[in-house]
Amino acid sequence: MTEKLAQIRELMSSEGLDAYFLPNNDFHNNESLCDHDKRMAFISGFQGSNGQILITKEYALLWTDGRFWKTAEEELDPGWEIMKMAIGYPTYCDWIIHHLPSGSVVGYDPALICAESVLARTQYFEDKGFTFKPLTKNLVNSIWTDRPKMPDEKLFIHELRYAGITAEQKIFMVLNQLHKLGSNYLFTPVLDEIAWTLNLRGKDIQYNPLFFSFLLLHATYPSYQAILFVDQEKVNGIQEYLEHNHIEVQPYESAWDYLNKIEESVIIDKNELNYSFYKNIKTPVHYSGLIAKIKVIKNPREMQGFRESHIRDGVAISKYISWMKSQLDAGADLTEWSSVEKLDEFRASEELNSGLSFENISSVGPNSAIIHYAPTQETAAKITKDQIYLLDSGGQYLDGTIDTTRTWHFGEPTDWEKECYTRVLLGNLDVERLIWPEYSRISGNEVDMMARKWLWEVGLDYPHATGHGVGYFLNVHEGPHRMCKGSTEPFEVGMNITNEPGYYEEGHFGVRVENILLVVMHPSFPGFLGFENVTMVPYDKNLLDFKLLSHRDIAYIDAYHNKIWRNLSPILENRGESIALEWLRETTSPINRRD
Repeated sequence: MTEKLAQIRELMSSEGLDAYFLPNNDFHNNESLCDHDKRMAFISGFQGSNGQILITKEYALLWTDGRFWKTAEEELDPGWEIMKMAIGYPTYCDWIIHHLPSGSVVGYDPALICAESVLARTQYFEDKGFTFKPLTKNLVNSIWTDRPKMPDEKLFIHELRYAGITAEQKIFMVLNQLHKLGSNYLFTPVLDEIAWTLNLRGKDIQYNPLFFSFLLLHATYPSYQAILFVDQEKVNGIQEYLEHNHIEVQPYESAWDYLNKIEESVIIDKNELNYSFYKNIKTPVHYSGLIAKIKVIKNPREMQGFRESHIRDGVAISKYISWMKSQLDAGADLTEWSSVEKLDEFRASEELNSGLSFENISSVGPNSAIIHYAPTQETAAKITKDQIYLLDSGGQYLDGTIDTTRTWHFGEPTDWEKECYTRVLLGNLDVERLIWPEYSRISGNEVDMMARKWLWEVGLDYPHATGHGVGYFLNVHEGPHRMCKGSTEPFEVGMNITNEPGYYEEGHFGVRVENILLVVMHPSFPGFLGFENVTMVPYDKNLLDFKLLSHRDIAYIDAYHNKIWRNLSPILENRGESIALEWLRETTSPINRRD
């Protein structure tokens, strides 16, 4: 048992707790956290982005999903046990009921759990004879003596030439929906919703251009009141913009008291607003994802931005892979870490780049089977020509957010590696080629099965969703639509979705192929929808199993490669990038069965 666990258990005893529950979360229900909020990593050692912790007098348990099982095994501190978030395995609620005596008290921080979950779990535990007790302090915060401070980066304007629609127009789009619900107030803690609505961005969370704040919109027809709760020093330099868009600034900490004074109903989302705020609102009215459902329908400038930013990012990746191949051919020593530093350099040189959209997943051989593997300088494996190399990475651009995965083999892959790669790619292509009538309201639940079909027929599968929405110079994960079992949000024109089937053979290799697709009206069939693939990175012909490919498949891959060549080659040629240009020429050349 670590000293930290001993300290937590001592605090639990003083609070009369039999267990302490802690999700990996912050006040805003963010998926990605700033260092100030990485309590799970501090107390357990696990660095993954998804997790739930339960500490009892005898056990220290961490639940996480299939992307992180292998990582958690390697990172958890002594005294911790990994639990799987998966069908057929107990949730932390189930575990409590079956392992702790009736009457046990489970403590939690109400500022770190959304209202919907607290209400449901409180009732669940009461029905079973247990108590789910809100605490006035966070136990991990109490022992975290060197806890990092909150970020204090300044906000900046996401200019209209990139945003496509003014903040005022977006606010009225939200208020129009608010009016239909019969309310004059909307409150949101969701940082990407706030950033999008106000055409503002920040630097408070690594890889995500967000800023810590709350937003209250008040319809005062024919005008509005927009109150942004944010630290005053963070808006120094943009006061004129805020005044022009009628955005009032109040201190970040004052949001709680401000809400308490509102006598009318306030529209909130119980799935996003933490319970501490929720219980402080006199008349909260739940409506799920009001801003999110507007935001995911990209306006024409945003859709064009995704196309243009993917061309620039495709140039950076082409330079990177061609450089890596030339280095390996020359016998150079490259590691998962040292090589991807070159990709960061190439991306940074591209116009409108604003850093990475998430931590690079650069993995070779057995590491490529770890779904969310991230190399470190000390532990990175050497890249060789006789193992699969998987790269999942993306850049943030003022006109788009990138999420691309490609799998390569620079030597002679085995027949099994080829078969697995080709089955993954065929699932990817079957999704991309789907055409459906608009009235059918197809969702990610149905499409997810198409991505898995080629794997299922030989008894293979993958333990993650097939796709997620992507923000526009925002979070790389965006909802409410997804491509996975149980997703019911229908695809609509203007949405985007990643398409990323995979296969992972522990201890050997992993395969994933990921593109970003735009949902568009089909150009040939009125009333039908389809997908437009905006990713500009070739597939690896060296990994194709031609026994599985039809003539139609080959023609489709060739057409995609030709599109990439037409978009990227003029740029590379104009810049004098001869190595990348020749690599692209070979990689995108028409397939023949001797390739």
